[in-house]
Amino acid sequence: MAMLQAIEKRRAYRAIGPESVSADVLKRLIEAAHTAPSSANNQPWRMVTVTDKKQLEALKETLSKGNYWALEAPVITAFVTHPDWSMRIGGRDLAFFELGMAAMAYQLQAVEEGLYVHPIVGFNADKAKEVLGIDAEYVLEIMMVVGHPGDIGSLNDKHRESELSSRIRKPIDKIAEYDQWSGNLVP
Repeated sequence: MAMLQAIEKRRAYRAIGPESVSADVLKRLIEAAHTAPSSANNQPWRMVTVTDKKQLEALKETLSKGNYWALEAPVITAFVTHPDWSMRIGGRDLAFFELGMAAMAYQLQAVEEGLYVHPIVGFNADKAKEVLGIDAEYVLEIMMVVGHPGDIGSLNDKHRESELSSRIRKPIDKIAEYDQWSGNLVP
């Protein structure tokens, strides 16, 4: 039961403050991602954690306007993969699934450390890869905005309301069945 409570505690909060995150904590986040499972132990995820002020500012310039709240964050970690880095079975590229498992492990460790962690896709991936020196052929799938809880007053009304609201999830019977597919699972 404690694990489920820890997972439920993870939310994509936006009120992230500018206080720095220690190198020891950042290392533990990476170690958590490193432990994620992967097919044939391929470990097809790569991470670039940015804390250098100049590099961080350049990376923040690639963010969409909707991610204004991330501009104060002291850390952004880029998660990168490539389909060739893991198995392909029946037309399925497992690298993306496995990167997702590493990303979730990273997030859960961040929550354990008392941090806010928010995965984003609202950025110009080509520009972000240029800033980070990532070759064009690799996939910058997501970036994690990381930091200590900050001032909720810095958020717009919509985001402040979201931050304070109860967590809303679909009913279990709309996302899971036993033994056979059901029309209930179709949105």
